Amino acid sequence: MRTVLNIMAIAVLAVSCVSSPSGGKTPGWVLQTPAPDGTYTYFVGSSSDASGNAVTAGNDAASSLVSEITRFMGVRVTAQTSGVAKGSLDEYSAQVTSTVTQTGSSRLSGFKVLERYQVKQPDGTLAVYILASYVTADLNKEKARISALFQEQQDAVAKPEAYGDASASAGRYFDAVKSYIEAAVAASGSDIENAQIKMERNVNKARAVLGKIRFVRVDAPTTAGLGKEYAKPFSARLVYGEGDGAPGIPSAEVYAVYQRRQSSGRVVTKTERLMTDAKGLVSFTPPPADFVGKASFVFTINLDSARELLDRMPTSYESYVDAIQEDLSRRSLSFEYLVASDAKTVPMGIAVLDLGPDSKALSSSDAQSGLLSTFAKEKFKVGLAPIDAATLASMDDGKILAAAKALYASGLTRFVYGVARISEVRKDGSMWQASAVMTVRCVDLATGIILYSAEKTSIAVGTDEASARRAAMTQVARDVVAKDMMANLP
Repeated sequence: MRTVLNIMAIAVLAVSCVSSPSGGKTPGWVLQTPAPDGTYTYFVGSSSDASGNAVTAGNDAASSLVSEITRFMGVRVTAQTSGVAKGSLDEYSAQVTSTVTQTGSSRLSGFKVLERYQVKQPDGTLAVYILASYVTADLNKEKARISALFQEQQDAVAKPEAYGDASASAGRYFDAVKSYIEAAVAASGSDIENAQIKMERNVNKARAVLGKIRFVRVDAPTTAGLGKEYAKPFSARLVYGEGDGAPGIPSAEVYAVYQRRQSSGRVVTKTERLMTDAKGLVSFTPPPADFVGKASFVFTINLDSARELLDRMPTSYESYVDAIQEDLSRRSLSFEYLVASDAKTVPMGIAVLDLGPDSKALSSSDAQSGLLSTFAKEKFKVGLAPIDAATLASMDDGKILAAAKALYASGLTRFVYGVARISEVRKDGSMWQASAVMTVRCVDLATGIILYSAEKTSIAVGTDEASARRAAMTQVARDVVAKDMMANLP
């Protein structure tokens, strides 16, 4: 902006055709700026230089003239002024400069430099005065246009705050929260009057509304069966106010967050979008559980748009952002429940072979012992159910099912079978390291349906090769296969 003013100052000095000689009678407009008439508004720029330097005095007088015009506009450029507003004012100043430089070109409608007067005082001080006229109608149009651009900064706070107030009064609480946060963000990055107060006020309004939005628990299952439909849905009411009887909030978007098991065995969360009904009620039934153990289900309000707005607040207001984020995070309801499997109550037999490098059965039974001990510890109805070693080593599902049925159909419901072998052994410093791989299945003897099938690996160490082999066989069965099977058997 300063550069533009300097250009204008030099341009004004260059207009010799409107200059007056030094001395002589002082023009009336020097003593008092002419009042606006029915057509024109007048501006006077003036300055003086104690050393008598005409260039310096003229530059400052031209700057004064431009300042008078922009002061009339009623705008102030700051570091926070929008780029659009700055650009528009710069363009306008450039048009003024062009008009002064090329008098009579009408590049800026209604603006004209009328006269220049300078006088030297007895002490050597040189005073320079510049008179310009502006067609009032054109001037007011420019003032309205530019002022509107600068007003946008004020409106960025005032308008969303007013909309937030109206939304809160009308029961549109989520719109109110978003609007208040929008106003707070706008104020936090502005130098408008009382910006800090306006920012805090809107933060407090947002938090006040949020504080009254909550979920009321209606109903939910406390247990679920692995692979089975839930006995009833998870249900809650979204309300505004105190007490469980507070009025419900209709047509609000809610997230339902539940848990699922990936193929890798990791339990992750899944999310569904729901809407509350006319009474604020929301219900959801997750797909049948696919893992065993403690589980959780959560209803949470969709306030993503409000969170995105908060990311725009300067770091200096981090404490305010943290406070609102904390309020946002509390607009949820969590249900804890237990997923159980009927597998513990079903009679089950186990037959697992330790195989050597030649795929022949070994005399040891480390994998079988590891699997059996883990199931027994967890109170499964389980016992050993050996079948012919060659049949078992073949892992031929049809032959194994026939053999197991012939021997155990009257006493067992399920049959677990498999083989384990060492895939690698190597010395690692003073210790030995062994890798074991185990292939295992569980079949329903009555239907022949395979309920579980997996191949798992594990690595163990030992002080010698034999102990490393035993540890690997035991570990793959006890710590890997058994736990995975218990979490997945229906």
